[in-house]
Amino acid sequence: MPPDSRTREKATDPSGDERAHLLESPSCSAIALASKSGFSSVAMRFSPSKSLLALVLGMTLSGCTDGPFGGLAVWNPYYRNQWEKDERAGPTFHTQLAELRAIRENPTGLSPEEQRRVIPTLSEIVQNSTNSILRAEATLTLAEFPAPETIPTLQLAMNDEDVDVRVAACKAWGRRGGPEALKLLSRTVSNDSDLDVRLAATTELAKFQDQQSLQALAVALNDKDPALQHRAVQSLKSVSGQDYGDNVPAWRDFVEGRSPVLPEPPTIAERLRSMSWF
Repeated sequence: MPPDSRTREKATDPSGDERAHLLESPSCSAIALASKSGFSSVAMRFSPSKSLLALVLGMTLSGCTDGPFGGLAVWNPYYRNQWEKDERAGPTFHTQLAELRAIRENPTGLSPEEQRRVIPTLSEIVQNSTNSILRAEATLTLAEFPAPETIPTLQLAMNDEDVDVRVAACKAWGRRGGPEALKLLSRTVSNDSDLDVRLAATTELAKFQDQQSLQALAVALNDKDPALQHRAVQSLKSVSGQDYGDNVPAWRDFVEGRSPVLPEPPTIAERLRSMSWF
């Protein structure tokens, strides 16, 4: 992966499944994490739709504090005053995350004028936010807008320093489709240094029934990692319309233009012997 030319304070984000969960659920731990990382808010300069307002309001009323009765914080004057002070200073992390997710789930809820304004804001977050969770969510949200103005930012996200952002970029390009998406995903399968990113790109290649996609999946199929081989097999089933099961050598024959040689099915006697307890 090419080095990122931007100078960014590295956010102390979690890793693995925990980070993926934060992208799906803006939890209290994510909010605390963003605060610890010194995240600077990027203001959202657009008029939210009704669904966006409802989601933000719902999150505000849900409360966020430690302990088994954290939801009761909404009735605590201390926490309510603190939230109000935070919001007056600028959109907080959980508010921005809720806004991004609301837009992604209902992009048609924005008017054409709001869409025109929101694309530069999303691009600003992807390019300059110090928080990788917001960068990943903004990348996914950009994919919902087919405007050509989103292309440079989505290209940049494929080279982000953070793994989760690059995974989100693979999903975004899979959502967007087209020749540029196929080119970038194919390159990522071959060149990215992180297995999770290569797995994501291999998964998205299943959406492209193209010879270039077959060639890129052949690279994944020949990788020494079993997880990447398995993911390549699943994508090849979608791209080719063939099914050689999980037989990796047979799939290698297929992508190289040879007729796959499949083992003979076991006879009834062989099946019975394999089931015998004696």
